[in-house]
Formats: sequence, C-alpha cells, structure tokens
Amino acid sequence: MRSPKKPTGEPGNGSADTARIIPMATLEPQRWANGRGWTREIHREAAADSPETAMWRLSLADIEDTGPFSPFPGMERHLLSAAPVPLKLSIDGAVHDLRYTQIVTFGGTAEVATTAVHGRARALNLMVRSGIRGSLDLLGGDARLSVSAAFATALVVLDGIVALGGRRLERFDTILPGAEETPLTLQDATVARVRVETPASGMPWASRAAPLRSPYVAHPDPALDPFLHPRRLLPDGRRRA
Repeated sequence: MRSPKKPTGEPGNGSADTARIIPMATLEPQRWANGRGWTREIHREAAADSPETAMWRLSLADIEDTGPFSPFPGMERHLLSAAPVPLKLSIDGAVHDLRYTQIVTFGGTAEVATTAVHGRARALNLMVRSGIRGSLDLLGGDARLSVSAAFATALVVLDGIVALGGRRLERFDTILPGAEETPLTLQDATVARVRVETPASGMPWASRAAPLRSPYVAHPDPALDPFLHPRRLLPDGRRRA
C-alpha cells in the first residue's frame, strides 16, 4: 500500500517540534483485497531496524459488506465505529453491536467478521505490534486544550467544530502533535485520541495502561462516561442533550 500524501506548505506542518495536520482529502482510498470495502492509511510508524515493519498503523476503513477481516499475527487491534451506521462484528464467536464511537479491542489473530452493516460504515483502526502499548479514547463536548506529543500520539476529528491554532479542521482530519504545545479548541465536538508508547517514546501515560484481560475487550459505552464524552447518544448515533 502506498503511503498517504503528506501536505506541504500548510500551517502546522513545519517541523517535528510543531503539530502536523493530515487532511482527510489527501488520503488515497485503496480497495480491500476481498473487495468488500476501502481503506485509507492515515499514518504508520516504521520500526527502526526494519523499515518494512510497522510498529503501529492508523487507518480509516469504509465497510460496505459482510465478510471476514484479514488476520494480522503479532498485532493488537483497536477499532472505533466512526459513522452513525449500525455495525455488527463477530469476534471469536462473540457478537458486538457497535454504535457510533464505541470501541472494541482484539488480537490480530482473532477470527473477526462483519456480520451486518446498514449502508456504509466507517471504522478507525489502530494496530500496534505486540509489546507496544496503544489505546483509543474520546474527547468530547466544549473544551480548550494545549496538545503536544505527551498528550496524544494522534487526534482524529469525528464531528463538531475543531480548530488547531485557529485553523478549523474537517471531519476525519488528523493531527500529529509535536513537542511544542498547540492550542486546540472543541465546540460540540468529538475527537478520537490515539496514544502509542514505542520503545523510544516512553510516554508516562503508558505505565498506567491496563493489560488486556482477554483476547478481546469491548469498551464501555463512551457516551455514558461524563469525563470522556459528556453527551449521551441515541441508538442511531444522534446526540441527546
């Protein structure tokens, strides 16, 4: 798969010290091998000793049909339902009815298949190599934050009004924070936060990450967590005040 296009000459894309923005519009869709959907690679971090090996990878998939997922031995997968379309997955025989913004985590060798999809579903996928800690969670509502690489490895806009350093972002645009803090404003918004601890990063949050308790973990409904997401969602994905 080809690497995503990297925009140049745009604010926030200067150096490793500053935040970089990856617009959704620059990502080329690639057809799945089984023809059941499309995927857009947002970012991948290669291993220092093996450029062909990804330590972690973030992508956005369009799911149009039912069918099995490809296995990824040696990887741990985190999947977030990124569209208000019901998505039903079977993971090692257990059925998960995912609503908008719900997250599920499973091993790369788990038997996973889409068993029902109504319309075009979308899934934000984080894959990390075994031994590397990764997580997905949500930021939501109204907030003013200062973000850096210590706060998040990546931030993906899901809905609402989001501005980085005064520049408004579009849906599914991604921020790769740098070492310097950059102001981030949310207005009635939902943002997926990606955090990855690589051997070189040593992020302090990773020491608090809980290990998996089973081959897959269905995360609590984030819409019911007032800290991560202060709004409830209706079954069809719409917000309830």
